[in-house]
Amino acid sequence: MSSYKSEKSKLPPGYKPGKWRPFHVAGPSSLTIERTTITRFDHFLTFVLLALSILIRLYNIPFPNKVIFDETHFGGFARSYFRGEFFVDVHPPLAKLMYYSIAILCGWNGDFEFAEIGDTFDDNVPYVAMRLFSGICGVLTVLLTFGILRASNCRSAVAFFGAFLVLIENSLVTQSRLIMLDGPLIFGVALSVLGFKRFQLAEPFTKKWFKFLIMTGIGLGITMSIKLTGLFTVAWVGVLTVIQLWSYLGDLEVSDRQWFKHVYYRVFGLIVVPLTIYLGCFAIHFINLPFNGPGSGAVSPSFKATFHDSQDLKNTPVDVSYGSTVTIKHKNMESYLHSHDHTYYTGSHEQQVTLYGFDADENNEWIIETKNKSPIGQLQGKFRPVKDGDIVRLYHKSTGKYLTVNEEKPPISERDYSNEVACSGDRDMLGNENYEFKVRIVKSETHATSNLPMIKVRATETLFQLVHRSRGCVVIAHEDKLPDWGFNQNEVLCIDEPTIPNTMWYIEHNSHPMLDNDSDAEKVHFKSYSFFNKLVEYHLAMWRINKSFTDKHPYSSSPESWPFLLRGINFFSNEAGSSNELHDEDGSHIYLLGNVAIYYVGFILISLVIAKNIIKLFKVMNPFGLTYDPPYVSTFQSNGFEFVVGWMLHYFPSYQMSRQLFLHHYLSSLFFSILVIAQVTEYQMTKRKIFGYIWMVSITVLAIYCFVAFTPIIYGFDWNRSECNHAKWFPSWDFNCMSYTH
Repeated sequence: MSSYKSEKSKLPPGYKPGKWRPFHVAGPSSLTIERTTITRFDHFLTFVLLALSILIRLYNIPFPNKVIFDETHFGGFARSYFRGEFFVDVHPPLAKLMYYSIAILCGWNGDFEFAEIGDTFDDNVPYVAMRLFSGICGVLTVLLTFGILRASNCRSAVAFFGAFLVLIENSLVTQSRLIMLDGPLIFGVALSVLGFKRFQLAEPFTKKWFKFLIMTGIGLGITMSIKLTGLFTVAWVGVLTVIQLWSYLGDLEVSDRQWFKHVYYRVFGLIVVPLTIYLGCFAIHFINLPFNGPGSGAVSPSFKATFHDSQDLKNTPVDVSYGSTVTIKHKNMESYLHSHDHTYYTGSHEQQVTLYGFDADENNEWIIETKNKSPIGQLQGKFRPVKDGDIVRLYHKSTGKYLTVNEEKPPISERDYSNEVACSGDRDMLGNENYEFKVRIVKSETHATSNLPMIKVRATETLFQLVHRSRGCVVIAHEDKLPDWGFNQNEVLCIDEPTIPNTMWYIEHNSHPMLDNDSDAEKVHFKSYSFFNKLVEYHLAMWRINKSFTDKHPYSSSPESWPFLLRGINFFSNEAGSSNELHDEDGSHIYLLGNVAIYYVGFILISLVIAKNIIKLFKVMNPFGLTYDPPYVSTFQSNGFEFVVGWMLHYFPSYQMSRQLFLHHYLSSLFFSILVIAQVTEYQMTKRKIFGYIWMVSITVLAIYCFVAFTPIIYGFDWNRSECNHAKWFPSWDFNCMSYTH
């Protein structure tokens, strides 16, 4: 006890003596609050940044007046909203709804299709206003960055330096000038970070504290409603919130009641608020898409039945008969059993059978026949239900061939227990078990109202397997896709002892003359499909589509190569004097490429911070330990730790993603790396002022050089071919120097 009393006078800043132990006081010190207070000089610097941002981010934004890269997608989605046609995208709808709203407010007539990269915009398309939305988000991101760094104990000069790096980072500039998602996304990330940093500085339970708590929640809601990678920002706030609550738990001045209030209000501000925004965006999304569209095939009949123009589906006879023309859908993949007049490049070289995601295609239609020789007219002249255990043949209506399984191995899944599924033969192929399948009913759908779907096949209600009669294998489909010669459609094959989910099929559309013309025939029926039913199914479809982006792409950036900026993306190329362009039009090229100086400095500093300070960084998690580091060191460790965690949470999940990734998928990580650069600079300025200024000026000069050197491929300026070729610092950079005239 006497030893503890003698140590009371030696306690480091931020600690107080307790009855039995010293404890760390949660929350910022008065010195920290004073240093982070916004001054008139900060207002002046903010104005300077605003002027520079408007100049750099919005300069010549109408050029080119043509569709660039993913503007085909997001402009196309705006058109789908205009027409009310349902679609499924891998990203949540907020930014797409914003682009649509801007287009409508500017009087767009919805005619332009955004079909191909390089298409010239019609006069009616408000593409400049749509690009300005992204550009303004980019401008605001620069200002928010300044605020983040001031709230992180950086002096005004360093905060200006960090915001300036965000301002001139090549890839951030390029992305924020186009109708794409990343400009608004990074704005949402920056808003979340600023709100949380200011929330950490505010006195608990004051108006300012509540204001910044709600601001953080709104930022998180915006971020996760633009891209699902916004959940990594939510995770960042969550990790820091847990650490903060742990710190309050060790503060003896915080009562149990106060601690539970901290938890309660954080749950409201950081979970309820963003979740409300997220759900609200999807509610608006569904309201604006009341009709069937390109995404209808990706959802279940119960979902599809909610569309205003789904009368054909609602009038579908529920009983399936021999002679019925049907579409057969895979339950797990929600795509159609499909064939077309193209053959396999390997194996049997017979007609391909695939899984296809669009329902409005006649190649999805099959006629159910008996194993005996029965003319179609005879089969369609009477009703005979298809029951569990029946032997059927499936006749592909548009090509006149039958579904079959042969002894060849499938083109992708070349294993001993797998066989190729194809179409071949004609109506004379009787008595051949290779064209016969046993219908094995597995279960019924939840909207079925009786046990009949387990006895006989009923449209939308019965889940069944197709068992090949000769080989005993079961027809399945899975996520693997055929190569280009198979139009990148999913592979269908037949294997022994498969997993159940991949084997289940159901009948969606069903047509038979005896039933179609009978007004008393029972039709398919569905239970009420709620908003949350739609939400869950839509997210499953998003997940399936996202996982399907596995094809190799020449512009993809793997996680291990991204920090070294080995790959860019060709957004747009206009070769002067080409046959499809005006001869007096200058060549131009827009190529997404990062700022080499910022990329390399950021990655190196993050690596050093992690390597050298990992133990010290985790010390801040222990409220019972004493930290005797100088204030500027502990401040750097605290803020540096937060931003490094942000970088890690946004970067390392990329290694677990099976889909192809591009440079723009890592921009949130890049943003956090710039915040780390600024924090290290503040540390150096405090420790060795002269060296710190030299450090800051050196990075600024290098970053400006890398920005200016590549302005032609940011803004689409004219360039010299020789200079363009010399600017290819890495052999993997393949921007098109032949675009230029000299």
